[in-house]
Amino acid sequence: MNIHFIETKVVSLNLTRMSQTDLDAVKDFDFSFSPAFSESNLTEFLIIFDLSLKLENEFILTVEYMARFSTDADIDDEFKTSHFVKGNSPAIAYPYLRAYIGNLTLNSGFAPAVLPTVNFTQYLSK
Repeated sequence: MNIHFIETKVVSLNLTRMSQTDLDAVKDFDFSFSPAFSESNLTEFLIIFDLSLKLENEFILTVEYMARFSTDADIDDEFKTSHFVKGNSPAIAYPYLRAYIGNLTLNSGFAPAVLPTVNFTQYLSK
């Protein structure tokens, strides 16, 4: 099966300058991702990232970010639970999210936020 990385998009975004009352609003960095499959398009799937970031005395950022992939064959149940979906595709898309967050915060007048690297192999057994 040939797999192609198509695009990334911001689904939702909230960037708020932090006030003293917001200091415990979110964790410093909270991150999750999950695959999404369409019943109507059997040759595409998404990886959805949910991220919360707090930079003390600066901002609170929450973002839902998606990466779209396509295949040259229909996606079956075996592929849905494969290493590619659980580890490889998020690892391919995550650097785009990191770059986006860094550029967004820099262009918003803050110091650029550098997201930590993530070892996606830890998600393969889940």
